[in-house]
Amino acid sequence: MPEKLKVGVVGLGIWGQNHPMVYDDYERAELAVVCDLDAEKAKSVAAKYGCEWTTDVRELAASDVSTFSVATPDHAHSAPTRTLLEAGKNVLVEKPLTTDLAQAKELTELAESSSGLSMVDFHLRWDPQWGLIKETVDAGGIGAPVMGYIRLSDAIEVAENWLGWAGKSGPHWFLYPHTMDMMCWVLGQRPKSVYARGHKGVLAAKGVDTWDCIQTMVEFETANVTFETSWIVPDANPSVLDCHMSLYGEAGKIDYDQDYSGISFVTDKYTYPWVPLGRKNRWGKLDHYMYQPMRYFVDCVLDGVTPEGTFRDGLENVAMIEAALRSLETGAPVAMDDLR
Repeated sequence: MPEKLKVGVVGLGIWGQNHPMVYDDYERAELAVVCDLDAEKAKSVAAKYGCEWTTDVRELAASDVSTFSVATPDHAHSAPTRTLLEAGKNVLVEKPLTTDLAQAKELTELAESSSGLSMVDFHLRWDPQWGLIKETVDAGGIGAPVMGYIRLSDAIEVAENWLGWAGKSGPHWFLYPHTMDMMCWVLGQRPKSVYARGHKGVLAAKGVDTWDCIQTMVEFETANVTFETSWIVPDANPSVLDCHMSLYGEAGKIDYDQDYSGISFVTDKYTYPWVPLGRKNRWGKLDHYMYQPMRYFVDCVLDGVTPEGTFRDGLENVAMIEAALRSLETGAPVAMDDLR
């Protein structure tokens, strides 16, 4: 029998419930406890997997469980992560690290001085398509990158119906962490300056006080990249997700249309189906790439390997988004060195 790592999960929302499912399925992990402020939800998930439950992160910090996922809403990552880091636990946090730059700096300092391992779940790094893009750029397949464009937006139903806390986040905190991490990772470069423009009004009229859409230009060492994000894509869009990327180099170009996989369904409407999340394939396995970071973190803890997707990466990610927000306020570019 392989060595099993006791793991706990904090936060059992739409995405958070994937974490206990993955740990319960993984042969190197033992799901020991789940935690949520909603006692009935915590109790229900615990009953499903046969583990303990609590509503108090302090109980987790005092337990013999060494490793935790934090998958609370975007704005609620800081407090449980701090409590667990201070207790010397290994902590995997969903992106974004926080929605506050000062908190992100504090957590990064804690993580780097902690005896435990830490990681931010930027799960697009495990998408084989993005992996191929990075390998191609690293190998010089398109020459030095000079210009890029990336869009990741959601249908309006995400803000309107999926997330009860949408007004405390926004497309910038919910989606920019993915695309900004991807371009930093693919380019292997740090951002130098950030300029952003955006719009509010559509979501506010529906009672969700956040940005409808934002466009951000980021200057890197060799390339300028335009980032676009929105929570007001019409629900009639074929996919809830709208993701496209173009990257130009001195000797070539890469295009990636992530929401269209090559399959379309036409019934009473026209849709691009997702590879299903939340269920096993016909061989009884959880095989979606989005589940790989949880397994990877368990492997890193058991094998004594420092994981990628560090809190330092997470801090840079938060700083880029904070720079965009400051630019939205001032109408001027923001130097990244002013935030580091």
